[in-house]
Amino acid sequence: MLKEIKNIHFVGIGGYGMSGLARVLLHLGFSVSGSDVKRSEITDSLARQGGKIYDEHAAENVVGAELVVYSTAIPAGNPELAEARRRNLPLWHRSELLARFLNERYGIAVAGAHGKTTTTSMLALVLTYGGLDPTAFIGGVLDDFDGNARLGGSEFLVAEACESDHSFLRYRPSLAVVTNVEPDHLEHYGGDFNRLLAAYRDFLANIKPGGTAVLCADDRYLAGMRPTHLESVITYGLQTPADFQATDVQAEGWSSSFTVWHSGRQLGTIVLPVPGEHNVANALATVAAATSLAIPFDAIKGGLAAFGGAKRRFQFLTQRPVAVVDDYAHHPTEVQATLKAARAGHPGRVLAVFQPHRYNRTGLFMDEFARSFALADQVFLHKIYAAGEEPIPGVTSAELARRMRERGTDVIQVDDAPELISRVAASAKTGDLILVMGAGDITEIGHTIARRLQEDGVAC
Repeated sequence: MLKEIKNIHFVGIGGYGMSGLARVLLHLGFSVSGSDVKRSEITDSLARQGGKIYDEHAAENVVGAELVVYSTAIPAGNPELAEARRRNLPLWHRSELLARFLNERYGIAVAGAHGKTTTTSMLALVLTYGGLDPTAFIGGVLDDFDGNARLGGSEFLVAEACESDHSFLRYRPSLAVVTNVEPDHLEHYGGDFNRLLAAYRDFLANIKPGGTAVLCADDRYLAGMRPTHLESVITYGLQTPADFQATDVQAEGWSSSFTVWHSGRQLGTIVLPVPGEHNVANALATVAAATSLAIPFDAIKGGLAAFGGAKRRFQFLTQRPVAVVDDYAHHPTEVQATLKAARAGHPGRVLAVFQPHRYNRTGLFMDEFARSFALADQVFLHKIYAAGEEPIPGVTSAELARRMRERGTDVIQVDDAPELISRVAASAKTGDLILVMGAGDITEIGHTIARRLQEDGVAC
């Protein structure tokens, strides 16, 4: 796969996608170095594993490297990329390296606007329970694997396939799962949703001959994307007739259960230790994919019953006296689904703390975001996390708060992080659930709120 290369340097090694690749390469015996301006548990873990970690981006960091790997988040003028070009070193996008792993194995790629990380995690765990010993690359931390990657001993490999920057078009999977399609990341598609739809069609067309596509029948866009070069196209759904269907969906506290049917035959009941109808859909996709690999239903059931969730996917930081939940939701559909799960499992007040992510996304979905918080008793809205984007006139958290108030939502908009933490802590009462959502640094605010409430207590 990487003939005659031993020393690999990662620019921005602390991201989930980058660090997972670095972790597996270290297990395989490669010499790995990497830089990231933000030290974290991920970079510390890589250092303990033997990686050389730099706390800043500098040209000298690439000295000795034979291959330099970067992600879309790294600007073209980064000094390490410039030095790599000067030295004529191979420069690979993260997805090119992942493609080398995936395309040479029985690759299983999970794509979709929402649910990729959870479905990838579920599928990797089920394959492990089924004895297939997969390698896995996950866009989040899975406690069951003690990290975001797993090196297996078989030909099977499970990975997320991200549509955000066209990178999923580099993959040639043997099995592809698509959970749903929505207009997101359109800044990478010239603002044209039709171009994003075409990219999904191309992704499915890249499935190897003789392979399998697993598609959500409930998604209106996927209905017209059945790849014609495959004999094996499997559908799953909760509302729409499909090859695999879920019925008798029940919410039981912070767990869910449902009955699985395959082509009119009842397979049995699945119990999930995570809440939300969206997770039932993710689990059903896992059942469909795993069944196509001849994994027995009892092993599928056992793997899903053991699934503890990925970090930042409805992750409880505290449960008493106030429950604080950290979640990655950063799209209106995700916000609505996460609030719905919170409402189903929690009888008391639900307070939402939200940080919009990127100006482009916030502007595109301003009205959808304003509607998506209807199930919250109160919303605390933080300033937009730019993620490297330039501000857009009129696209502000203050404008989003104004539109939310027009719809009757009780919202407090606070730009200053310490003030936000204080306002949330002052509002919290015993028995509340605080749902912290966003893809930026809001997770740090969530952890601080949890500590504050544990240390100082709350009003009765």
